[in-house]
Amino acid sequence: MDMKLRIREYREELGLTQSELAKSVGTLQRNVSNWENGVNEPDCATLVRLAELFKISLDELFGREQTDEGYKLRGIDRQLVNVVLGLNETQKYALLQFLRETGG
Repeated sequence: MDMKLRIREYREELGLTQSELAKSVGTLQRNVSNWENGVNEPDCATLVRLAELFKISLDELFGREQTDEGYKLRGIDRQLVNVVLGLNETQKYALLQFLRETGG
């Protein structure tokens, strides 16, 4: 899979339009469209901003599979992990209790 597909995939996972993504990384919507259509590629600084925004590594942005203990985290799984990582300890404990009580 090439980078243009990864940019679109991660943008759509976040529910962003091309215009919203462009604003988030300091560029124009047409540039995002060009990246996603393979017309050109972002510069190095923008690649870093994209990876930070998507909460992924540059390897993942370029389509190199990133694994965590042998598991490929994609889509909803990756989103869930990111949400859990953003919780404080009390929230994590409450979530764990909830999951145990509901059979999760």
